[in-house]
Amino acid sequence: MKKNILYVGLSAMLLTMAGCDSAIDLYPLDNPSAEIFYTNETEIQGGVNACYAFVGEAGNGYLNYEYSWDALTDVMFIRGGGFPTNVLLGSTDYKEGFFRTLWLKMYQGVSRCNLILEKIDANAASLNEAKVKQMKGELLFLRAFYYIRLTDMFGDVVYLDKSVNTISEGEGVKRISRADVVKLIYADLDKSAELLNGSSVKQLGRATRGAALAYKSRVALTNGDWALAAAAAKTVIDSKEYALYPSYGQLFTENGVLSSSNKEQIFTKSHLILANNTTNYVLIAGPRSVGGWSTIVPTQNMVDSYECTDGLDINKSPIYNKLKPYENRDPRMRASLVLPGDMWCGYQFETRQDKPTTLNAAGQTVKNLDSYATTAFTSFTGYLLRKYFETKYLTSSSQCETPFMLCRYAEVLLNFAEAKVELNQIDDECLSALNLIRQRAGMPDIKANLSQAEMRHVIQYERKVELFNEGFRRNDLNRWKRAEVVLNRPVFGRPVVGNYDVYPSVSFDEYGDPVYDYTNYAPHPSSDYRILIRSVFDKNRDYLWPISETELNLNSGLGQNSGW
Repeated sequence: MKKNILYVGLSAMLLTMAGCDSAIDLYPLDNPSAEIFYTNETEIQGGVNACYAFVGEAGNGYLNYEYSWDALTDVMFIRGGGFPTNVLLGSTDYKEGFFRTLWLKMYQGVSRCNLILEKIDANAASLNEAKVKQMKGELLFLRAFYYIRLTDMFGDVVYLDKSVNTISEGEGVKRISRADVVKLIYADLDKSAELLNGSSVKQLGRATRGAALAYKSRVALTNGDWALAAAAAKTVIDSKEYALYPSYGQLFTENGVLSSSNKEQIFTKSHLILANNTTNYVLIAGPRSVGGWSTIVPTQNMVDSYECTDGLDINKSPIYNKLKPYENRDPRMRASLVLPGDMWCGYQFETRQDKPTTLNAAGQTVKNLDSYATTAFTSFTGYLLRKYFETKYLTSSSQCETPFMLCRYAEVLLNFAEAKVELNQIDDECLSALNLIRQRAGMPDIKANLSQAEMRHVIQYERKVELFNEGFRRNDLNRWKRAEVVLNRPVFGRPVVGNYDVYPSVSFDEYGDPVYDYTNYAPHPSSDYRILIRSVFDKNRDYLWPISETELNLNSGLGQNSGW
């Protein structure tokens, strides 16, 4: 059965401020105004649809909330400098334009939700009661969604739950504590879940009761409310509405996401050319051999993080073979990454400098357009992304329609397990949640009787590997207070010369993150790992982003985050 999909473009519906201080600001004859529009169900439904417009917004160049946010960490890399590089180098300041862009986009989403909620209340008598519940449920979820992003990035924020109609109303607003905003987020998500309970609306991309509860578990986990996180996740689990998709690799294909049997997805961002809503993922993640740019790529740090199939790190496992480093590894590695020697997009992928030729799918020797001998702009790490990559878009690589799951059931299971670990309730339910994920991946079960510290290691590994390239890594490192450790280590790429047996060895810290003895590494090109960025993270500043210079100039009462 083909699923209906919610597509939202910025032009879905014009939303304007409900008033203006200027006497000459007349209502235009060719555009609707919020004061005379949104008076019937059709118009208000259009307004609700428009409130989804900023769900995947606020990217910066190659940095995208849906598929490359992990490049702000150790597991992904974006070639070309710019904002992501500056974040990792610790060289941004409050004048960086992206901080204001993110702030504005999220508040645009908030203001749209507030306006349409008011229009629903004003016209409730003429609207179908079930429709009112559905629309309000979606809007409360979306308002919470935007505030989640704001609090994750900026901490204390301005909280608005009604329209701001005049400049004077907006002057002098103050930020309130993150803790108080989080309580209001919980309230919105609880009410959303209540209103959407029993809803028959099943369009892919729309908010649901399950989405509201799943995001509540996410917010509670981020803010250390372990009991709330466990309870919200358990409600989702006990609903029996969701289940893991049988194949991890197939889950991230377009057919997998759109399959009527996919019960894993909970909240998804859709794309459609007709709605002028596409991505260029295949272009910027694709190999040079077929015209891709190889710009967003997985790192050596990520590759070395995958355990062997016996559940041990590569420096401890007896089945790890340094001459064949990609064999006997967690199957999620091959499901997520394109590795040297893989046949990919019709060519054997290899970036080594001494590989000027390669094989095509027909077994013919051809020029290797991914080799450093051919181009300096191949993958800087020697690896590519497989997850969510659809070869059918090779001829239209800047107009990809692949949907991206922003929340799925595996995350809920991980949220539940982590909250239980932090509550020191390491029971059968906790282990079962983790082992369902590992069994789907083909990895051995986590055994009982592990300590809380050992279980934290397990949780951090599973989130890193299971949720790779889904935008969780930066927030996870922040809330674990691991960013000050992991993001003060270099980000590495594969060597471009030499055989596997002469590559450097790697060790692991207490949480399973790789550690490299890079002090004496020879500069690129060499048989040592390539140092791409020497990350710098200031624990007294970088856990939050700054309030932008422009916002502070408009309202100095907002105050600045510490260290900025």
